[in-house]
Amino acid sequence: MGTIEKRSFSFRLRRSRAGDGGSTNSRNSNNNSSTCTNNNRCNSPQTPTSTSMKLEVPNSNASVSRRSSIYRKPDKDDSGLIHIIRDIDLPLMSFTDQYNIEKVLAEGCFAKILLTTHRPTQTKVVLKAVHAELTTIQEFQKEFHFNYELSHQRNILSAYNVAFQTKDYYVFAMEHAPYGDLASNLGPNGLHENAAKTITEQLSSALSFMHSKNLVHRDLKLENVLVFTPDFSRVKLCDFGATTKKGTLVHKVKHTWTSFVPPEILEIVKNERFHCLPCSDSWQFGILLYHILTGSPPWNAANWVKDANYCNFMKYEQRKTTKIPDNFRRFSPRLMRCFRKYLSHDPEDRCKVTEVTKYMKDRWVECRVATSKSAILVAPTPDQDSCIYLNQREARKSQEDDNKQRLRRMMSTYGLDHSPVDQNAVRKRVLDWLATCDDNFDREIESLVIVDTPTQ
Repeated sequence: MGTIEKRSFSFRLRRSRAGDGGSTNSRNSNNNSSTCTNNNRCNSPQTPTSTSMKLEVPNSNASVSRRSSIYRKPDKDDSGLIHIIRDIDLPLMSFTDQYNIEKVLAEGCFAKILLTTHRPTQTKVVLKAVHAELTTIQEFQKEFHFNYELSHQRNILSAYNVAFQTKDYYVFAMEHAPYGDLASNLGPNGLHENAAKTITEQLSSALSFMHSKNLVHRDLKLENVLVFTPDFSRVKLCDFGATTKKGTLVHKVKHTWTSFVPPEILEIVKNERFHCLPCSDSWQFGILLYHILTGSPPWNAANWVKDANYCNFMKYEQRKTTKIPDNFRRFSPRLMRCFRKYLSHDPEDRCKVTEVTKYMKDRWVECRVATSKSAILVAPTPDQDSCIYLNQREARKSQEDDNKQRLRRMMSTYGLDHSPVDQNAVRKRVLDWLATCDDNFDREIESLVIVDTPTQ
């Protein structure tokens, strides 16, 4: 029997009707838990009867039911249950009924993220408020369902069993990431290789878990990776609004970064549907890996004609040339092999998201153009020849630049002008000097012979 992974939640929403003797929408029954009851009843527009909301604070010493999928390791045969999206009754209330809004963490086209304090339990909670005018109740229920059902994976953001609606929003509660998303932690030159390995290994685990449940995330980007520790030892995947069952006919994801869109999806015309497959997550995972290491995406769009960077990489990926693209030259041959597998133009040739775990012990940024002056490679393979030549060439350029800088400093010290020399002006001054010498030529003086006299 597998080990039971315990997770502590700050609170949970229970809906109980008069006379039913318990919760009808809770996955875990815990008789030892202390409860905090809200006396304000909210009339839901979907149900004729009123509901009372009870916030349950689980006791750490209480026994946990093994039937609760959020506390136990999932069985191998329960992947089909996650695709059953149940209808839920959303009580109508306002934010101020139970929450103190501290600040708005983020706001996009479809939703805004609020950091709040739940007054009855004094717990910091993040509320995701989705605009009711821009989504349907079915789409909201789907996102909440997948986020909640996937919460027991350690690298997926936990969603609490709390959902309600206001006048303008559909809302559900999530845990708070103290260090924000990955985009706010990424510098202009990317992150260190060790940090990139730590992040990608965790994201690979989260995506692999989703794929094992026949789910595709479809919207992998920096903003959907939340950071919980400053050393990136704990990051979590979030935002499951576009998550879909494998093989489902879907439309393009709205308002996503073009650089993360796979080429086969980019070529699809507007309103055309296509089958959702895990290979699209593999492509976005490869783009994300490059983005973490460099601070920017490898190209603006996966378009052969309009984007030269993508065209150059595809020629290299399909072995039509041995020249490594300029924006990939800093990477080691092993990582280039990994990029070839993730960023293959043909979706059927792309590897699984777990492929990156095979490269964790390898150097990723071996050929640093900006910093390294020479390369020390033992027994290079044919793939490393270009890497050696690149570093030797960059070493010569770097030495020449150092000499020029030293010369400029010396000339500045002695008050000499080190601005670029105009060769035409120099040539003109030389010719003028020669002409002046010819005009002042004195034949009598020039004909004198110097006679050496012996010294006494």
